Amino acid sequence: MGAVRRVQGYIYNQWSHHPIGDFVLAGLFVGTLGITQGHHIFADHNADQRMSIYATVASVAAIVGGFGTAAISQYATSSGQRMTILRQTYGVHLRRNWVGLLTSMLFVSFGCLAVMMSDTKDKIGLGGWIAEYLVAFGAVRSFRLVWLFRLLIDVSDHDAGNPGTDSTLRVNRVNR
Repeated sequence: MGAVRRVQGYIYNQWSHHPIGDFVLAGLFVGTLGITQGHHIFADHNADQRMSIYATVASVAAIVGGFGTAAISQYATSSGQRMTILRQTYGVHLRRNWVGLLTSMLFVSFGCLAVMMSDTKDKIGLGGWIAEYLVAFGAVRSFRLVWLFRLLIDVSDHDAGNPGTDSTLRVNRVNR
C-alpha cells in the first residue's frame, strides 16, 4: 500500500507542479481518438454544426477563464495562516498554474475562433484536428481549475474556521 501511495503522490506532484503536461495529455487524448476512429470528431458534422460547436467552445472557454480570475482574487485576498504557508511553499507552482489557466483559456477561445474563420469548406481537414485538440485541452485545463478552486476554498475555509492554529499544511490531502 505504501508503494501505491508513493506513486500516487509522485503523479500528483508532477501534475500539480508542471501544468505544461496538460498539452501532452490533450495530445494523447486526441491521438488516441484519431488512431481508434481514423478521423477527427468533427468529420461527421456539416459546416453549420461545426460553426456552432466552435462558437460554443470559444464562449465556454472565455467563461471558464472568467472563473479563473474570480479564484485568483480569492487567492490574492486570503490571509490566513495556512494560506500564507501555501503561498510560501507552493507560490511559484500556484502562479504557474493560474497564469497557465488564464492563458490557455484565451488560447482555446482564440483558437476556436481562428478555426471558425478558416473552416470554409464542406469537409474540414487540419482545422478539425486543431479544434479537437482545443476542446481536449480546454477540458484538461478545466479539471485543473476545479482542483485549484477546491484547494483554495479548503485552505480558506480551514483558516476561517481555525484562526491562529498551528496546523500542518497538507496539500496532498486537500484534493480528496
